[in-house]
Amino acid sequence: MIRLSPSEQAVWDMFFVSVTVQVIRQADQRGPEYIAERAAEIADEMLLERRERCVERRSASVDRIRPD
Repeated sequence: MIRLSPSEQAVWDMFFVSVTVQVIRQADQRGPEYIAERAAEIADEMLLERRERCVERRSASVDRIRPD
């Protein structure tokens, strides 16, 4: 399990609610367990991608953003 900072938890919660609404619209025939699990999987993936992009930005060379 990934430990989240308070700000990451707020972002995850926002992702989860947004994704859950979308999953409900697409899979309204499914049960609540499926909807919750699928929404959590998608929100986790989104948060991990967000973390990876943040790490990439932090490790980017300063020369990369300097004008030529």
